[in-house]
Amino acid sequence: MKDELNLVEEELSQAGMSSEMSKKLVELDQHRITSDTAVPAEEFLMRMFGKPCFPRRDLTTITGAEKCGKTNFTSMVMAGAIGSQEVLALARVGEQPLRVLWYDTEQSMASTKQIMTDRIYPLAQGDGKVLDSQLFALNVRSCTYQERMDYLVTAVESYQPDLVIVDNVCDLVANINEAEDCTRLIAQLMQLATQYNCNVTVVIHLNRSGDKRNLRGWLGTEIMHKTFEGFCCEKMDRSDTLSVQQNMTRKYRIGEVMYYDINEDGLPVLTSKPANYQPRDSQGHYTTNKPEAYQISTDKVATFCQDYIIRNDATSRLSWEWNLPKLFDDAMGNCAIVGLDELKRRVMKLSGIKLSKYYDKVLHLALERRIVQTTMDRNGHVVVIPVTP
Repeated sequence: MKDELNLVEEELSQAGMSSEMSKKLVELDQHRITSDTAVPAEEFLMRMFGKPCFPRRDLTTITGAEKCGKTNFTSMVMAGAIGSQEVLALARVGEQPLRVLWYDTEQSMASTKQIMTDRIYPLAQGDGKVLDSQLFALNVRSCTYQERMDYLVTAVESYQPDLVIVDNVCDLVANINEAEDCTRLIAQLMQLATQYNCNVTVVIHLNRSGDKRNLRGWLGTEIMHKTFEGFCCEKMDRSDTLSVQQNMTRKYRIGEVMYYDINEDGLPVLTSKPANYQPRDSQGHYTTNKPEAYQISTDKVATFCQDYIIRNDATSRLSWEWNLPKLFDDAMGNCAIVGLDELKRRVMKLSGIKLSKYYDKVLHLALERRIVQTTMDRNGHVVVIPVTP
């Protein structure tokens, strides 16, 4: 390879390019992708509801409000990686246990150990001494943010983990709103994932708005741009049940939501969606799953475009309802992907809906009924795509 590079440099020099310019071009050429470029096959460490997740050489994000089960979910992931091949809705892709680096920046040493011995290891269903050879738990809460980043690099280089979980990634920078530092940090994490063929999973809180894609600070924004996928943890209102939902992905969408309770032993166990659960919108206000909530008074239905209205007979509970498949199919047109604002403009124009709040409810119902779904484009923007039957 060195001889080939020298030959290319010589050819460029003969073509009249400066030595410095030719060197940069040779270096740049190493990053070029062609149809003949050999690249590693895409490889995933885990599955959730049978769908691949936690890819090698990439970033995964786990988020949620405070005390909503983020550590519970990371415990499940780690347990599935190092021990029992299936933990709740998660399953390890390969048969062989994985090496995991758990980098805890938030909790006390006592809490880290208790979570490991009382939750992760019981879920992994293995002997503690054996599991110790697979899980490398480091508590660096007492370190400075500079030391934490330096130690993380050393740990990845030394332990060669398949999966790295950083909880909390905000503790690796002095200021989560300092653009340059945050950009540099995410670049370092991506470099670690690529260089050491591992998945780096970062845990970060949501902003107080409650929007599942609004991660904290400039750091959260940068993570949204670079992460392969994201999972949002939530505590169900008016219930002790917790949930985990994939809220972004670049490839494999996991449509199911994992609901779980904590049993008397302090371990998560699968359950179903609470019957009394009432979701909130991005402003934290309650919405509803009841179809009646998406109706308005019958005398105002005439203001809407009748092409998208279904009139029901007298025996029906509702006198009318939206023809959501037709409305959103027409709004999407021939586009495979549409931005949120553009879709809103199209739907409101076609339907005759005038109020943004009412449109938000109609969109929510379309998402609930799996007519459309949200995802992220390659630039990290939230977009809408049709759901394939």
